Amino acid sequence: MPHRGRTTAILLATGAVVVLVLGVVVWFRSDLEKIQGRWKVVSVTGDDKAGPKLDHMVFEDRTLRLVRDNGSTEIVSYHLDEAHQPRWFDWIFIGGNVKGIYDLTGDALRLCLNSETGERPITFEAKPGDGLIVAIYKRE
Repeated sequence: MPHRGRTTAILLATGAVVVLVLGVVVWFRSDLEKIQGRWKVVSVTGDDKAGPKLDHMVFEDRTLRLVRDNGSTEIVSYHLDEAHQPRWFDWIFIGGNVKGIYDLTGDALRLCLNSETGERPITFEAKPGDGLIVAIYKRE
């Protein structure tokens, strides 16, 4: 009978370790893994450009599909760099790159990009005439 109690305690301890390890693995997933999927535009502030607005975007591995409100789409590559604060992202177009910063928290994604000079923003603030756009997305 004493072995049964010890066996139960060992099984419970092993189960706790497995749950802890799985929790740590989920916690330390890279942003590349976390960002995958469809993101709907919640708000956009900053310099407004003529033409169709972005409705949503879909991250699929290292490809990003931008879908505008008129139904047109554009597929670009992207790169995330978690080593910086705020974190950096780059959209890689055929005609060039767009540099920005991002914050990914749960099902909320905040991006700030420079639509004019190509310089990377350093804050999530857009002021009239500065060429910055701040967009907030929610995972669908």
